[in-house]
Amino acid sequence: MGKLLWTLLLASLFALASEGEKIYMGMGCYGCHGVKGEGIGDYPKIGGKPIGYLVKKLHDLQQGIGYSSKRDMMIPFAKGLNEKQIKTVSHYLSTIDRHGQEKDVPEEILGGFGS
Repeated sequence: MGKLLWTLLLASLFALASEGEKIYMGMGCYGCHGVKGEGIGDYPKIGGKPIGYLVKKLHDLQQGIGYSSKRDMMIPFAKGLNEKQIKTVSHYLSTIDRHGQEKDVPEEILGGFGS
């Protein structure tokens, strides 16, 4: 019974990460933050950050609070997320190993933005 419970728990965590990846890629976040959240140019690195940190940043941005030059650009993206999506995408980003191998992202996940 315990093994089945662990299997179900792991499966649900993987599903959550997969859904978070769809949100991240579908909204085009990778265009500035990189496919693995590594940051591009002066856009911040967000992959591998603690989930609580990411959730707080998105909540702050929804309220118009932010301390970077990119704040005004990020506010509409943050406001476009509901609470479940914030937690889901934050969970996904928190599980990224920024030092690992970059993977190919299927075109259907990229939301039509192309790679």
